[in-house]
Amino acid sequence: MRIARKSISLDHKVLGVVGGVSSIGLLFSLFSHDFVVDPVISEISVYISLGLIIFLCLIYWVSYTKGVFCSFRESSLFPKGLKEFALFLGMPVLLFGLFWVNSAFFVPKLFTETFGKDATLTAELKKQSRASRRGWGCRHRLEFDSFSRHLFFYCISEQTYNSLPDRGIEVELLVKQSELGYVVKGLTYDKDQL
Repeated sequence: MRIARKSISLDHKVLGVVGGVSSIGLLFSLFSHDFVVDPVISEISVYISLGLIIFLCLIYWVSYTKGVFCSFRESSLFPKGLKEFALFLGMPVLLFGLFWVNSAFFVPKLFTETFGKDATLTAELKKQSRASRRGWGCRHRLEFDSFSRHLFFYCISEQTYNSLPDRGIEVELLVKQSELGYVVKGLTYDKDQL
């Protein structure tokens, strides 16, 4: 069984480029947890992602029925039923996830970093009760206590983590803010809360 082929067809190149470009935001969001997206933007990004998936599926369907774009036709890597499953269900779900991460986090964060203005916000944060499961992630962090923000946490030192109470504390966030959300640059808190 051979995984790699000697020649790569146009349809494989197109899928590779779409998948590669779409995964940039996912890789970026794995290492960047300091951005808080506006909830409205997060909801709009779902519709943007669905629209892109429907548009790509229509283009693919038209190209597939005309015989222009026939992915995995000669592939012996996947069994026959798995090819169709991967193309007609798996790929749209995967691409939806990638498009959503790009439109909800990657692009808004780049916009905010570039065009945002410095501001100060007040929020209630609570230290996270469990440490990171990964060795390379930050082990001690603060998260929003009163509401959930996807993929946001603020890394702190072990000494600061141990000095904070288990209940939520009010902090002042030093942020770069735009219409799409804000990037947390730092935080301060009143020591009297401890």
